[in-house]
Amino acid sequence: MKTVLKFKYFDTEKTGIAVAPIDFKAEYNEKVVVETDRGVEIVKTLAVYTICEETFNSFGFKEESVFKVLRKPTDDDLEKFAENRNFCQEAIPICKEKIAKHKLPMKLVKAYTTLNRERLVFYFTSETRVDFRQLVRDLASHFKLRIELRQIGVRDEVKMIGSIGMCGKECCCKQYLECFDSISLTMARIQGLPPNPAKLSGVCGRLMCCLKYEEPIYKIREFLPQIGDIISIDGTKAKVLDVNIPTEKITVEVDSGVKKQIDIKNFIPEDEWEKYIQEVKRCVDDKFKCFTKTHIEAEEEIPEQFE
Repeated sequence: MKTVLKFKYFDTEKTGIAVAPIDFKAEYNEKVVVETDRGVEIVKTLAVYTICEETFNSFGFKEESVFKVLRKPTDDDLEKFAENRNFCQEAIPICKEKIAKHKLPMKLVKAYTTLNRERLVFYFTSETRVDFRQLVRDLASHFKLRIELRQIGVRDEVKMIGSIGMCGKECCCKQYLECFDSISLTMARIQGLPPNPAKLSGVCGRLMCCLKYEEPIYKIREFLPQIGDIISIDGTKAKVLDVNIPTEKITVEVDSGVKKQIDIKNFIPEDEWEKYIQEVKRCVDDKFKCFTKTHIEAEEEIPEQFE
């Protein structure tokens, strides 16, 4: 058996996994010290799983590539962690000053350092590729640390700093999304939404992630009549007024003017309905696609590293 910790990084808000001692326990949001490819870090606990070797291997995990849980943080660790946060806050204006000095088209988003300050990472956004080699030299000279500058995408920026969506709630990416799906206007069209990017874009300026949530269940549309179609029900002609996929009902109006609601299953062969259910389950229940990503790189991130 193996004990696996699922955790969240404090800088990128991305998730990862680490192998823990067999008797290791931690509560949700509890801080834990983990050794990652960047050094020793304090991370937030999301969950602790006890799984067998076969299950562990079935996810494609490799023992050597999975991070290791070192310990619960000591008082010294927590003191270092607090000092590092203050250090990173103080580093931001210094970095901004040097960015302005070199006249670079960069927007600084966040600074982060590992527990033992093995490196100091600056995250930034830019519309173009940036040659920041001289900037890295200046920062390394000032801080006397290994410096990394990482260019990230706009969606990653919102995930890191958080914001409020048009729904009035905290953006999904900051609150609970573990990775970003590809979003297209096709998802809006099949859900009956106006394909207007201006109205469907989130804080980041990209199409909203929530367009993906109900997309799988709309795959059934290809088997159903369209609004305005004339269909036959028990030998009576009827006009389709509405197709409501979430409630699985179709509203029709017969010649007499009476409106009826019909279950969508009446329009789909049983074997096709089973295929549809399996496809929905495959899309919706894919809970481990982000769990198995043990790296810290964001999908949109354009890694840039200089020492």
